[in-house]
Amino acid sequence: MANDPDDRPDKPTPEPTAADGPPGGPSEATAAEPIASESNPEPSPEPEPSPEPGTGPEPAPAPEPAPDEPTGPKRRVVVMIADSGRRPEEPIDEAEAAIVWAAVSAPWHPAILSRLDVIPEVEDVDAPGTPKPGEVRLIAGRGVGHLNYGDRDQGSEVGVPVLMVEAGEADREGLARLILEAIEPGADLGPADDPTVRDFFALGSARWWLRDLTIGMEHVDVLDAESLTREAIGGARAWASGDAAGAVNRLRASFELLTEARERFYPVDSFLVDLHLLDASSPAGALADPLAARAPFTLLAPAQAIEAMAEKDPDAIARLRVAIDEGWADVIGGPYAETAESLRPIETILWQFREGAATYRRHLDDRTVETLAGRRFALYPARPQVAKRFGFRYGLHLAFDDGTFPIPRESKRLWESPEGANLESLTRPPLAADKAATALTLSWELAKSMRDDHVATLGLVHWPDRVSDWYLDFRRVASYSPVLARWATVGDYFHLTDRPYEVLRPKLDQYAPPYLEQAVRRGDPSPIGRRARHARLRARLDRADGLRSLASALDFVGDPLPNEDGPSPAGSSAFAEADRLLETGKLDEAEARITAIEARWAAEAARRVVPPAAEGNGAGSGSGPGDLVLNPLSIPRRTSVLLPEADGPIPAEGPVRTSQFTARGTEAVVTLAGFGFAWLPRNRAGRSPAPEGPSETVQARGRVLRNELISVEFDSATGGLRSVKAPGEGEPRLAQQLVIAGVSQTDKKGQTRHSRMIGDSFEIEYGGPALVQAVSTGRILHPIEDRPLARFRQRCRLWSGRPVLELEIELDELDEAWLASIATGPAWSRYLACRWAWPDANATLRRSSLLGLEATTADRPETAEVLDITARRQRTALLFGGLAHHQRHGQRMLDTLLLAGKESERTFHLGIALDLEHPFQAALDLLSPPVVVPTAGGPPRSGPVGWFFLLDAKTVAVTRVEPVLIEGEGRGLAFHLLETAGRSVRCKLRLFREPVSARQTDFQDERIVELSVQGDAVQLDLTPHELARVVVTLG
Repeated sequence: MANDPDDRPDKPTPEPTAADGPPGGPSEATAAEPIASESNPEPSPEPEPSPEPGTGPEPAPAPEPAPDEPTGPKRRVVVMIADSGRRPEEPIDEAEAAIVWAAVSAPWHPAILSRLDVIPEVEDVDAPGTPKPGEVRLIAGRGVGHLNYGDRDQGSEVGVPVLMVEAGEADREGLARLILEAIEPGADLGPADDPTVRDFFALGSARWWLRDLTIGMEHVDVLDAESLTREAIGGARAWASGDAAGAVNRLRASFELLTEARERFYPVDSFLVDLHLLDASSPAGALADPLAARAPFTLLAPAQAIEAMAEKDPDAIARLRVAIDEGWADVIGGPYAETAESLRPIETILWQFREGAATYRRHLDDRTVETLAGRRFALYPARPQVAKRFGFRYGLHLAFDDGTFPIPRESKRLWESPEGANLESLTRPPLAADKAATALTLSWELAKSMRDDHVATLGLVHWPDRVSDWYLDFRRVASYSPVLARWATVGDYFHLTDRPYEVLRPKLDQYAPPYLEQAVRRGDPSPIGRRARHARLRARLDRADGLRSLASALDFVGDPLPNEDGPSPAGSSAFAEADRLLETGKLDEAEARITAIEARWAAEAARRVVPPAAEGNGAGSGSGPGDLVLNPLSIPRRTSVLLPEADGPIPAEGPVRTSQFTARGTEAVVTLAGFGFAWLPRNRAGRSPAPEGPSETVQARGRVLRNELISVEFDSATGGLRSVKAPGEGEPRLAQQLVIAGVSQTDKKGQTRHSRMIGDSFEIEYGGPALVQAVSTGRILHPIEDRPLARFRQRCRLWSGRPVLELEIELDELDEAWLASIATGPAWSRYLACRWAWPDANATLRRSSLLGLEATTADRPETAEVLDITARRQRTALLFGGLAHHQRHGQRMLDTLLLAGKESERTFHLGIALDLEHPFQAALDLLSPPVVVPTAGGPPRSGPVGWFFLLDAKTVAVTRVEPVLIEGEGRGLAFHLLETAGRSVRCKLRLFREPVSARQTDFQDERIVELSVQGDAVQLDLTPHELARVVVTLG
């Protein structure tokens, strides 16, 4: 995580020139000593309580003189620490921080304070003041090693006790006991659980923090030390006499004096935002402390965590709802669960936000969450737009686990997505409230915010039941007065502060997600392959929803589809269940449900497109059984399909370009319109026979495979790809090998040797006319020992007329010792990868995020979709099919990781496409093949080919189509659209049925704008990178 360091050095506070300076100034101070460490005025006279608490005053002719005017030396405690009045240098030792905080606050125990004449002081051990009779000196932590023994002897000469305590030797109670024993041997501290005692401790902490804040603001100390002495010592003596109410009143006055001093140099509100983390594994009772304290706090919890806590501790959620009503609690979050969001498909992200909003409303009395936040890394450029579409107004541009993201100097900015949507966001990381070191830095961080920000803001973050002891002091201070800052919930903070003008619009390369390392550390059995499998299942489920939408739009054919309770469109509950299984990580169960859903809705859609033969289909010759091929994507494509009922190759006519019989059955290359269909008859009577054998369009010669658009050559030595290029080009565009990282060694000659890929065999499996396919097998060897670490099988496929090379990699016989060596990482230096290489070091790389390409120079350009290599007007797209983790080597090589950690997947699917203007289309094509449904009749009434919906903008992706029921209007369809090229576009969405009306909505179905309908077309205007939901009402 890249932090923005404060480049302004802390300057020492100017020293007053006269002893009678402003109130709170020292009577004597050294040049190296900050003013705040010598607040030394004499207290004003004040009547002292009876020496025997509980007894009333007895009449006497001559009362005793008030002991507030000591005739001898003043009794006081001086605490000496290292680096007093200066920001401590990082890293700060936790034990050192704990003893320093304990030392500066321990003398404020009321049993000690009531026996003093002056409030405790803090000095720098490297520049101490002169010891005086009546003092007790406490040296803590590193200060013990810094002590000048001449100063120690000087203290002994005047009878000053010098107590030395190193880190880890005592807690605050122990230090207080040690100080009291030095002041009055045998005296008792009193009950340890007295809340008033803890309030006095908090007063001492607040005095110390205010002193450091004053120095950090480069301001003279303006504290009214005389009044503070009177109130604090008076309160301690009231406590000693048993007057609890009087002690509290004096404490309140003391805290107000500190607040007044802060307002002298920062007279407006500063804010503290206290973030409590909650996740699904948090135990029952985790919220007990913040709910009991009643200090303003904000619960950062994904919806899944709220749902889990409602099951474990329903009373806590009920109390949380009351706290929200009363205004001292807030909930922030967003998605249902915290997943690797930035590398997920857009429909996965939308489901997480949709399910999260429903879960929050269900458990928080129908409240919506307004502030987007997450504990785990989930940052990417388009996130503000997604959040806006779900009604979020504010955000935290932060993550609290790992990863890299930009941190601006200001604590608050407008976080803006590429299309212009923005969230008013906190951008400065909060301090860890569970670290003792934070006690030493929080004043300095607040001073930085006071200097740099329009509104000073300090954040704290921690788990509700895990805090350092200083945090309890800090919270107690707030219960009396906003000495350092006003505590506020995140919602109140945004409402009470002005909207910023500065914009934060990070580039994709400014984010580096930590997902792979985290998955390997937690022992995920499939840290790489799981994401690819999820992407394939997500594409299948979205494809099935497209089939359901088609069946719904064709409800006038055959029996109507029944609505479900709600009402909801038919099939909604099954889709909702499959969605939940998929997006909560239950991939095996999800796959079974998706398979059943696909079968049902493919048959339902086919039955409406191609009515049964008994109903008549309006066709003449050539009618009869066939295969209906449905394209669920908005992009036109030429794709391969398996025809399960065909008994051999079929003629190349109509939508069929060519076909071939393979081990799987008859496979054909078919041309499909976007959201289109093609019906292929099985009755071939009177038709020309399909050609067999080699063709001019696809060829396999030697180790070279080619079609009209791509030529690929296998390397005889390695078994990898020696060359990938377009036919007729001289220089290869791309080459490929398999490598193992982390095993490189230096040989006897001092040369570094790496793993070696050795090819053992090569076979051409198919040579045309539709498909050329070849496979190479071999081994990956250890660099020195030449023993095999893995065996591989690489299979390449080229189809006639398709601009995509399909690459399938299978791994087996992996060396067990090597697998054990990579099981726990580090993932980015020990792995097996597919290494790509290209000749031009000046080539431009662009990676996709939510299907849109952005130039990248990152060392790890992670994307699960596409990486485009552009050189000399040549564009080569690597299609990853969900494999998201990549690492560059120099300027000409990229590793796509296949195995890392405990990865269990052994088969991987990738693709290479040449010279595509919009490579996202090939990425979608790789994940979502068309659907083939055998039919008993045919062709359809409209003819053997056609389309159902047609979008005339190539840069716009339709990521999902789903049926909807519109109250008062009837059936409709919702289209999710995403502009991918970064350009404004005006387009038409045509439907095979004339729509009645259309509107653009957000993803909570709130209307944004009515859209113009002209005949069968809906007019659309999209801004660059806009994500839109368009709802169309059907007639």
